[in-house]
Amino acid sequence: MLVQRTVQIAIEDDPDLRKTLDAFTDVCNRISPTAWNSGKPLQALALHKSVYSSVKGTISSQLTCTAIRITAGAYVSARKNGHKATHPFRWKSPRALFLIGKRTRDANLKPDGTMSIWTVAGRKKLRYSVPDYFRSTLTNAVEIDSMIVVPHENHLIGHVAVTLDIPDADGIIPVGVDLNETNAIVAVDADGHELFITGLSRRILNSRTRKTVSRLQKKLAQKKADGKNTRSVVRVIKRLQRKRSRRTKDFCHCASKKLVEWAPENCVLVFEDLQFKQGKKGSRALNRRLSVWPRGMILAFATQKVAGKGIVEKVDPRYTSQMCSRCGLLGNRSRHAFSCPHCGFLIHSDTNAAINIRNRFTALRDSGVLSATPEAS
Repeated sequence: MLVQRTVQIAIEDDPDLRKTLDAFTDVCNRISPTAWNSGKPLQALALHKSVYSSVKGTISSQLTCTAIRITAGAYVSARKNGHKATHPFRWKSPRALFLIGKRTRDANLKPDGTMSIWTVAGRKKLRYSVPDYFRSTLTNAVEIDSMIVVPHENHLIGHVAVTLDIPDADGIIPVGVDLNETNAIVAVDADGHELFITGLSRRILNSRTRKTVSRLQKKLAQKKADGKNTRSVVRVIKRLQRKRSRRTKDFCHCASKKLVEWAPENCVLVFEDLQFKQGKKGSRALNRRLSVWPRGMILAFATQKVAGKGIVEKVDPRYTSQMCSRCGLLGNRSRHAFSCPHCGFLIHSDTNAAINIRNRFTALRDSGVLSATPEAS
């Protein structure tokens, strides 16, 4: 089964490549008003006919065609997501999409850690490095499709889209994974082996940072009211927020890596298809809890790291925490303990949920039923 994944690589800084990113972004912004077409966006072919002759020459013809497709695609995506474009889009951050593929047009990644890439100063040879957790994904890629390059501090980041050939869901070993606030990851494999990753230290440190930021924000509001200089306070707040983000990202990397290393070969990591809506109806406390729970980041990193070893699937999350994994009826959950009044089964509540997630995937694979709603009795 062919799937697409994205790999991040670090590219050595180069002024000509940075100029290329600026030129590519400028082309997108120049043609965006035409693509918007007073609220009636043009398709890629119509936009190409309208603007190609006026923007060609700034960047290569292939990059020009790519910029036209990206700009037209942005309006198509907005419409599909239910967002009406009331004005022309404008790209603020410089970036560029380089097509690679079989014809090796805009860039070419070589196994020795060098790449050949088109810039406004001509084709250049640059060095790149791959993080350890992405190395196997890039090595096992059937095809390298494209690369989005963006600037990041003193170097450049490449988001490389690759195609992988992974095993089908039939015949592979399911691993149920429960993501929650208390224990970040609880996993159970087909043989009943368990993995617990708590992340307690991260939660404690992030809670302290949040309280410090909250105190500084009150101080900032008071300084603004008094008409005093606020730059120093703003600088400290931003530094603490960046530190908290780095801490969370590092934890998600380490936790997902540990999960993938623990999982057996030829596995399928089964997660709940959780969809939370944060908004006016939810309490502030609930919204805060959801915002600091990095379930999406853990899932994204696990998806990247398991490539070549297995796949990731999602199942319906309903009743996974309330259903007894032994008899299938609704039981009682009290924090970390789960008890079933029907069969007398006692188990850790997160382990019970992970087993239900694993079993739900097995039922899906064997019978085609997406989920089974338990009958209360």
